[in-house]
Amino acid sequence: MFKVLAHTADIALEVQADDLNSLFIDAANGWKNIVIENSETQLHNVRSVKLASLEAEDLLVQWLSELNYFLTVHQWIMHEIQSLNIRTAKNELILEADVGGETLDAERHYIYCDIKAVTYHQLNIEKIANQYQTRIIFDL
Repeated sequence: MFKVLAHTADIALEVQADDLNSLFIDAANGWKNIVIENSETQLHNVRSVKLASLEAEDLLVQWLSELNYFLTVHQWIMHEIQSLNIRTAKNELILEADVGGETLDAERHYIYCDIKAVTYHQLNIEKIANQYQTRIIFDL
């Protein structure tokens, strides 16, 4: 015998953008909004990120997971994406970005959602009518 129970352990983010770079930037800003809602952040330092994958969906999971790693392990929160470029090299997608942010400050930053993981569940990046779109589900 079993019983199916509803739970609220996930939250989803839908993103639309004109190009892949903008989709990844908007996804990062959406992640930040979910995590700290309206807490004000400042630019104190910059972290560089370089990631590679054969698929755009995997690259997006890596990208958002890296931002989440900065927060959960290093107690560092993104303020803004200063630059982000996705290019293709040897059949791989390469993401290079500079992310501005600061050390988490409990006086100013309220963690609204503690994201445990960026999931692959139902993740698909599509280009429809000159717009890239995706839905990302986060495990809370």
